[in-house]
Parts: sequence; C-alpha cells; structure tokens
Amino acid sequence: MRFLLLTGASLLAFATPAYAQEGGQPTQQTTTGDEVLSEDIAESPTGGMIDTIVEDQAAAEAPPAPTGDPVLDRLNAMESRIRQLEARNAELEQAAELNEGRLQSVETKTAKNVQFSWGPTFADTSGGFTFKPRGVIEADYGAFFDRRGGYDYNNGTAFRRARIGFEGTALKVFNYRIEVDFAGNAVALTDAYLQYKGLKNLLITAGQHKAPFGLESNNSDNYNVFLERGMFTNAFGNVGAERRIGLSAAYAPKENINLAVGVFGDNESGSRSASAPDESWGFNGRATWEPIFDTGKILHLGASAFYRTELKSGDTPDGIRLSDRPNIRIDNGNIADSGVITGVESARYLGGEAAAVFGPLTLAGEYGRLWLDRPTLGDEAFDGFYAYATFFLTGETRPFKGGNFDRVKPFTEVGKDGLGAFEVALRFDRLDLANTPVLGRIGNKAESLTLGLNWYLNAYSKLLFNWVRFNGTNTPLDPIGNRTKGDVIATRLHVDF
Repeated sequence: MRFLLLTGASLLAFATPAYAQEGGQPTQQTTTGDEVLSEDIAESPTGGMIDTIVEDQAAAEAPPAPTGDPVLDRLNAMESRIRQLEARNAELEQAAELNEGRLQSVETKTAKNVQFSWGPTFADTSGGFTFKPRGVIEADYGAFFDRRGGYDYNNGTAFRRARIGFEGTALKVFNYRIEVDFAGNAVALTDAYLQYKGLKNLLITAGQHKAPFGLESNNSDNYNVFLERGMFTNAFGNVGAERRIGLSAAYAPKENINLAVGVFGDNESGSRSASAPDESWGFNGRATWEPIFDTGKILHLGASAFYRTELKSGDTPDGIRLSDRPNIRIDNGNIADSGVITGVESARYLGGEAAAVFGPLTLAGEYGRLWLDRPTLGDEAFDGFYAYATFFLTGETRPFKGGNFDRVKPFTEVGKDGLGAFEVALRFDRLDLANTPVLGRIGNKAESLTLGLNWYLNAYSKLLFNWVRFNGTNTPLDPIGNRTKGDVIATRLHVDF
C-alpha cells in the first residue's frame, strides 16, 4: 500500500504543474509575412485556436465519480489527468501538422504567382489578375544579286521587328495588351486593346488590333514560316486590314469553327492634320472551318472579306497605292507598285484560304481579289495568290488553334536535350497589278519563288534562311527596260517571349 501511495503522490506532483497551465491563456502565436496564411487559418474550422481545441477535449474527459476510497479516487483522478494530457499532446501534434500543411500550401501558391518561361508571368490567383511582359526581336541580314533591271539593291542588316510590351488578364473576364515597335529607329504602336471574354464562346475586342483578314495576315508574326508574307497579302492588307483601331467580335461555337467580324478605322500611325483627308473606315469579316481537326491531321478552309471607304493615299483623298517589296525588307525598292490610283470611292475584297497538315507535312495557300469602285473613271480589279509546302525533317507537326497556325514546339531543344527542329519550305508567290490605270505602271506584275530552311532552337527562338528568286514586269526598279530580276539570300534571328 505504501508503494502505491508513494507512486500516486509522485505522479500527482508531476501532473499538477501541467494541469495548472490549463487555465492560462495561450501566449504563443504563429506569424508569417504572408497575409494569405493568416486568412486561411482564420477561415479554417479550428479558427487557428489550438488551445480552444484542447480545452474542449479536456472538458470532455471529466474524472470519474468518487468511490469513497481516498487512494482509489486519487488514482482515478491521476489516470484521468494522464488521458487529458495525452489527448492534448495528440491535438497539438495534429494542429502542428495542419499548420505545416497550410504553410506549404501558401508557399506553393506564392511560388506559382510568378512563373518563368522566356519571360515572367505575375499572377494574383484570387482576383484573376495576371501581368506578363512580352517582346519580339527579329534581326535580318540580306545579300542581293541583281540579274536584270539595273537597280542597285542595298545589302546589309536591319531589325525587322523590335517590340516590347505587356499583356495579361483582369477580373477573370478581361484580356489586355499593349505593345510598341522600335524597328527602323522609329516608335510605332502595334497592339493596344482590351478584350471581354465573359460571354460563352464569344470574344469582344476594342482598340488597335488585327482586323479579320486571311490566314497569313491573322497568323501571329511569331509563327511565320517565311521571312515575309505573300506579296498580295501585304498589298491588299494595307488597304483594308492589318492593325487598325476598331471593335470586333469573334465567335467560336466549336473548337473547329471560328467567325470574326469588326468595324475599323485607320491605324494609330495615320497622319491627322487640317490638310489631311478624313479617316477611312470599313467592315471586315473572316470565317474558318476545320472539317478534319486532330493532332497531326488537319484540314482547314476559310474565307475573308472587307469593305473600305473614305480611302486615301498619303494626303491624296480617294486614292490607293498597292505595292510590296520582293519578300525582304532590307531594301525599300518595290518590285510591285500600282502607282497612286485616284477617284476610288470604295474598295471591296474577297479571298479564300486552305491549309492541310499531315504529320510533318504542311500545305497552305490563299487567293484574293480586290475591286476598286471608281464611279467616274472606271472600276478596276487586281488579284494575287501564294502556295507553299513545308516539311519537318525532325518529325514535328505544325499545330493549329483558333483558325490559325500555333507555336511550333520542337521535340528537343538546343542546349538542353538535342538540336531542336529543322524544317524545309518552298513557296510560289504572285501579285498582279497589270490593270492599274496609272500609265507608268500598266502591266506591273511580280512573282517570287522562295526556298526556306528553318531551325527552331526551341519554342521561342529560331533561325530562318530564305533564298528568294524574284522577277517583275514594268516595276519602279527598272528605269530602262521592262523587266526586273534578282536573287536575295537572307537570314533572320527570331526571339520572342
């Protein structure tokens, strides 16, 4: 009996200080520099109050009723206290694990708020806000070989694009972008728009952005197969497409169907003065459909149109000038040029496009016709087309998204796990301006054949090599005869983020 009493007294002496602390208030707090952690704890079922849990548990472990035997009652009380202490210890361990998990969740969330690829993306996931710097660098070199015509082409280097800007999302239902271009030692606004995506399958865009017009034109500049787009795409697009200030709506009821319409004014770079003609305006539309739409197997069909009025060429009202260079921008000489056509009340365009992807093989082409309405001087019409084929020697396939080609992602990357992707390409391109009423330019036509080799170092950088053989009839580059012929070997380093 003495042994039991001594043992009980010792346990009681040991347990009493711990029990005395139960009535005190908690003095230790878990603090972090992240407000999200505090909010998560406050919103949890426990409220972050660990001692409250322990006190509730202790209240539930009430000691047994007295038996009348002092020794037995004391032992029962000590056994009850031990169970309470064990319960408290278990609760403390559980709460510690819970808080550790919350801390890890917050650290993970915070880490995901800044993500890096070739450029960082900053995000506030709770509010649906993101911010991402974007930019494009394209450095070109070209060497010309004149074969006929006498024009002295300039060899050398140039920045085709040198853009910087930012884009992102806001309130989960808005996209935004603003970007400027410094190429040519001049500052020009390219994109500046706000998009609303809160309606199902509908995207509404306001600001300066690309007007719906053709496959090559609406394709991102970052995904070009050749150094330059087809000549007719550039010449006709300058009349009623490219980037303009306007309002458009894009509707995609299915993944393989896309419809876009919009009303547009001029580009922000258009001159405005007391002597300048009023701003031109018009409507644009494009519809695309992929009857076959699968990875590595795509058939794409599309059509686009625009109507444009209040036209001008420089300070000449009711005027249009159609022109383009021979698939390179190093030299400013136009191989195609209609001269300034006057008396144009409006312009109408209709074009068709088609593309097919079969594994590493891509086929694409477009045809377009432009009508000029000249009520007093006689209407005119011009047309052009291009067709090309590409093949990935390393087996990649060109992806498609939203009615346009998407970013090529090589199977391997230079400096990481391989040599990147290699692609060969061949294109025939033609622009016919022979019907121009400008006497000095009647019969003007331009054609080119381009052989390309593209080396995709990774998804965001590539080297493009183009050999262009071009010729033209009655061009501004031919002061003596009526033919211009030449070759240009050009290369481009492209990096975007």
